[in-house]
Amino acid sequence: RVPRTAAAVLATTAVAQDAALAGDSHPRGACFATPDKRPNSVDADSLRVGTAHAYTARMCAASRWQEGQRPDSLFEDPLAYALAGREGRKMPMGAWIMVPRTRYGDDLMEDRYFNSGCRQLVLLGAGMDARAFRLRLPELRVFEVDQPTLFDVKEQVLEQQASELTVGSRHVVPADFSQPSHWARQLESMPQFRKEEPTLWLLEGLVMYLTDEQAELLMRDIGRLSGAGSVVFHDAISASYVRGNIVVGGARFLSGSDVYAQLWSRHAGFSSRNSVVLDFERAVGVDRARRRLQVSTDMPVQATPHRCRGKSVVLFVQVEKD
Repeated sequence: RVPRTAAAVLATTAVAQDAALAGDSHPRGACFATPDKRPNSVDADSLRVGTAHAYTARMCAASRWQEGQRPDSLFEDPLAYALAGREGRKMPMGAWIMVPRTRYGDDLMEDRYFNSGCRQLVLLGAGMDARAFRLRLPELRVFEVDQPTLFDVKEQVLEQQASELTVGSRHVVPADFSQPSHWARQLESMPQFRKEEPTLWLLEGLVMYLTDEQAELLMRDIGRLSGAGSVVFHDAISASYVRGNIVVGGARFLSGSDVYAQLWSRHAGFSSRNSVVLDFERAVGVDRARRRLQVSTDMPVQATPHRCRGKSVVLFVQVEKD
């Protein structure tokens, strides 16, 4: 098990495999298209996003690409190399969080699809996520919500890759996160989105970048847009962790909490007994031999408010609406 501290986040993010990524040649196993050489064509690999938060999305894609190169990988993301771009591959996000977080979301989506009839996935802060092109769930509707600057790059990359969906449909929802509830209004206006149905909401690498007030409003919006049986998964940090002044790719962590289960219940109505907040370091492990996650939800590894108080804890939060 690798260390999961704030220092490890920054160190692994910035240094770990830069040497392997320094060149611009296409690596073994990467999915890429030869750039169009016509006079007015755009080299998608050189495109740059316009905000720090969008840049972290490219870092995350680089980490997913690296994972896919391993013979014992927990997932494969053939588009990750291209979606990371040259700027993302220079500084991959730390695999210690990216690999288990991605696989956790994959496993949760497949479980809800096959066992609970969930046909709607919302990626809030979607970044360069490519689940719509790699999860083989033919009836799933995927909604990707993020900043316009990110989609300005992402859609050009996907077009050059001639990417084919493996889900039922994919819907891009550009949103101005500086305007309260703008993303929610944009999503609700789409005829393909059905708020009365159960939805899986994946908020990967998002909540810590919101203020407490923004996080509360986000919870209220999700609660309003979620039918019975909806589930939210997100990673987060405890309240004390925020004092570490963590900055990733130029984006600062702004909030954390010791009481996420209570917040989701109070603001969004996600109060099912199946809801759980896990101490990531103690509850989640990577089983490379079997290429899967080992996740425990036993009481000793749950991140109760008492266990979080005064400590720096990375959290996996999964809450459900009855």
